[in-house]
Amino acid sequence: MKNYFTLLFLTWFLSFNSQNQKINWYSWGEAPFTQSKKLNKPIFLDVGTEWCTACNLMEEKTYTDTSIINFLNINFICIKADAEAQPDLGARFLEWGWPALIFLDTKGNQLKAIQGNRQPKVFIQILKKFITDYKSGNIEIQNNDFFSSENNDTLNLKLLDKKAYTQLNNFYDSLNYGWGYVLKIPLYQPVEYSFWLAKTSSKKTEINKALLSLKKYAQVSDRFCGGVYFGCGGSNWRGAQPEKRSEYQGGVMHNYAEAYMATKDKTWLNEALLLKKYLLTSMLSKNDSLFYNSQEEYLTLDDSKLKITPEKYFLLPEDKRLNYGEPPKDKTIYTDINFRIVKAFLKLYEATGDSSNLKIAISIANKICEKGLLKEGWFKTVLVNKNEGKRMRELPTDSAQKTIMYLKPQAHAALAMLQLYQFTHDTVWLYKCKLLKNAVINTLNDNSFGGFLSTNLTPVTLGEKKASTKVLTENALFAKFLIEYNDLLGEDTDEKIIEATLKAIGNDKILKNEERLIADYNLALGKALKHHLVFTVVSRNINSTETKKLIQLMQAYYHPQKLMKVEAPGHYPDLGEASLFVCSTSICSQPIKFGEQTTLEIDAFIKKVKD
Repeated sequence: MKNYFTLLFLTWFLSFNSQNQKINWYSWGEAPFTQSKKLNKPIFLDVGTEWCTACNLMEEKTYTDTSIINFLNINFICIKADAEAQPDLGARFLEWGWPALIFLDTKGNQLKAIQGNRQPKVFIQILKKFITDYKSGNIEIQNNDFFSSENNDTLNLKLLDKKAYTQLNNFYDSLNYGWGYVLKIPLYQPVEYSFWLAKTSSKKTEINKALLSLKKYAQVSDRFCGGVYFGCGGSNWRGAQPEKRSEYQGGVMHNYAEAYMATKDKTWLNEALLLKKYLLTSMLSKNDSLFYNSQEEYLTLDDSKLKITPEKYFLLPEDKRLNYGEPPKDKTIYTDINFRIVKAFLKLYEATGDSSNLKIAISIANKICEKGLLKEGWFKTVLVNKNEGKRMRELPTDSAQKTIMYLKPQAHAALAMLQLYQFTHDTVWLYKCKLLKNAVINTLNDNSFGGFLSTNLTPVTLGEKKASTKVLTENALFAKFLIEYNDLLGEDTDEKIIEATLKAIGNDKILKNEERLIADYNLALGKALKHHLVFTVVSRNINSTETKKLIQLMQAYYHPQKLMKVEAPGHYPDLGEASLFVCSTSICSQPIKFGEQTTLEIDAFIKKVKD
């Protein structure tokens, strides 16, 4: 009887232990690499996101399997990283995910990479083969370093502009529209670039590229409950992947608002207002007045009789969907995504003159500053985690975020705050821009080869070279900010940094790796070469009726090159009444008064500058 109870206890203990056994995950940092060298074990790195369905499947099916748990814990040092909270890793391993399953040696060199989830029976064989090959020395280092520092000073911005335009244009699908041929994504960046080209170059067909693509973006939106989907698996915009990422809601809403300004077609305004409604009703954290990250495509249903595919679920009207519940949301609140939405509301205010949009933009920005702005002048990456349950991937702690700077949120913050200054005339936003600019340049700028590192966190050295990334999009966004900041203030203090940055990320290796995702770089090059038109309202009394009318007209005037400010007489002469001056880098207009001919006078000056 005693042996029976002993056997029963052992059976229970082993069962309990296996059920509670977990993979020993590390966070990205120095600790796992130190352990890897100490124990001479390779590193297994899982990079993904909370909204990723394949990541969820990997988490629920594969990483709970006892054989996988034991094998990983015995043979590897395991790291799990969030591509959005740690955007440098997101950029480095984007081509493999999500999830990106990466195998590294003790020095951090990539030895193997797998894209997407794997079932336990398949994954265990992959792990066993890797360890066998690794121990026998049969694995070569993969040359995938698209982010290395090198001297690109000989590159020419005009030639880079031509090369980047050709590359992006080669990805434009003239049959089905949008950029890219297989996986269709409502990319908002090339639409913005096309609007820029339509007004600043002889490429008149660019506006058609933008508008025809936006029609397809409307096709992949949820017509019942709102929100644009992430994309489609096919080439014809069918078979939507119904993930709704807040970044794309903000980006496409910005596109629709600009399309309305460019065409005065209310169809585009209506589309913008649908996305506004979705953001405010479905993705807003009421307690924080900030927006969640994403809404998933999958449903977790306790009742097996209610099973339904995402494709069918998202075709149902709202009342029918209630029978199945609501897809889960990643309620993480990120700095960059919320500032992207700030820019969208400012563009909607510019398009409509509806002050509620300006108030929303200011409110969001103030909340971000309240929760994420550090005394040094730069922003944390993650503001709040509002998820009720445990996340798959740990977020960086507040203490870590006080020392680790990421370029991506700083670039979005800088661009949004500079726009807030232009629409509010509140110099506090300009002051914050200056502090942020200095902090980023002092912390992340590569003085030797130009450009900005994605982060100051470099936990591993590859040979004698730091494993630092210079991400094309992030560098392009920050370069774009520097150009706008200098043009608006009439300065050229950052001219060398801007040029060095655009050259640093302009080599063939980096550009080709990014494929169609280079539109922010195209736009930054366009701004560096053509610069802006600075609209300045000069008035003794900013609150006078005439001044307000002139400011309103200036804000409503559509031109992608427009930057705006309001000044007291000084740099411009005191004419006794409010006047508008429009200036390029080489010439200024005569003073323009408010009246029936104001818009025509602006048009005539801009035509003169262009000719």
